[in-house]
Amino acid sequence: MTTVNKGHLSSQQARSLAVSAQGLDRKSSFSSTRLDIRHLRWAFKRFGVLQIDAVNAIARSHLLVLRARLGGSHDGLSTLLERAAYEQRELTEYWCHEASFLPVQDLPLFGWRMRRAENGELWKGIRQFVSENPKFVKQVEDYVRKNGPVTAGELQKKPKDSPWWGWSDSKIALEWLFWIGKVSTSKRQNFTRLYDLSERVLPPHALETFHTEEESHAELIKRAAVHLGVAAIEDLVDYFRLPKLQGKQRVTELVENNELLRVAVEGWDRPGYILPDAKFTTANSKSVLLSPFDPLVWFRPRAQRLFQFRYRLEIYVPANKRVHGYYVLPFLHNNELCARVDAKADNKSGVLHVPAVHAETQDIDDETIESLATELRLLATWRNLTEVKVGQRGNLARRLKRVMSR
Repeated sequence: MTTVNKGHLSSQQARSLAVSAQGLDRKSSFSSTRLDIRHLRWAFKRFGVLQIDAVNAIARSHLLVLRARLGGSHDGLSTLLERAAYEQRELTEYWCHEASFLPVQDLPLFGWRMRRAENGELWKGIRQFVSENPKFVKQVEDYVRKNGPVTAGELQKKPKDSPWWGWSDSKIALEWLFWIGKVSTSKRQNFTRLYDLSERVLPPHALETFHTEEESHAELIKRAAVHLGVAAIEDLVDYFRLPKLQGKQRVTELVENNELLRVAVEGWDRPGYILPDAKFTTANSKSVLLSPFDPLVWFRPRAQRLFQFRYRLEIYVPANKRVHGYYVLPFLHNNELCARVDAKADNKSGVLHVPAVHAETQDIDDETIESLATELRLLATWRNLTEVKVGQRGNLARRLKRVMSR
């Protein structure tokens, strides 16, 4: 392990730093499938925040992110995460990237976001609803106080003409209370959030606000630098979704105080930033399929800058206009994002369907295809599926089918 050249990084060094920082290098593999809370703590030290997403084409995104780093079984990871969040209270939920899990001791770093929400700096529609219906919002809070934990559906059925992505008025009120920290997620049932007063859900220290907004932003920028390894300003600011102007100002101040170092990165059209004590180890990545919301790729401009991987999620694109597929997983192999795999788990038939597979380059070698085939078999086993069926679409489908058939 050597100190990073303070002035310049090659593209390979940048990828190695990024992969290692996220716990996706081969050296971070665990031999045991019996995971416990220590493994989960290790993972959160690597990525800091775990985005929650409802799409379940293969598995919930947060479980795919954990699988990429920890392995284990699908049910085991799900149970481990639920216990940590809803029983042991080591984790909680908040809007710290999108809706995400984060360590409960880190929640005070987002007190500024709660204060901004309370001051009206929130989605325009929610802000308008709350300002026009303060009595109703208070009634919802009082109902939770008396009856919690509750779901939004228990308070009020959604009106047929609701414009809020199908949200009812009670859901809007609960989400605002969640944004400002008055309520938290007590637990989930079939992925439905149950809300209760934060004071009944969280330990007292999680409700304390002892950081100014500037201090919180600076700390979150430094943590983003840890989780990313090397990053442009935009990457650092996006990681915890900080206000852009203030976030960029914090980066400038951290550089002036020598708490971040500016470096030139081969192939980048803008400076990169690393921590002063960043160490470089030649790390090679696992061969693993990533969630579309994995922190390594969730900020699409960085994925393109770091891996030359232009990534667009096509869930909301009409089927006949999709280029790569509905739920496409990038394949990480030898520190490259070298293929895109459209996949869907069919639990009833026990089949992992792979309708389309696209290679990033035409000269992809046999060893890479073998690794992808192995990873698909492992992913199927992880979801308790017994078969992988590769379809016809994509420039890699035919070669992959031949390998899978062997």
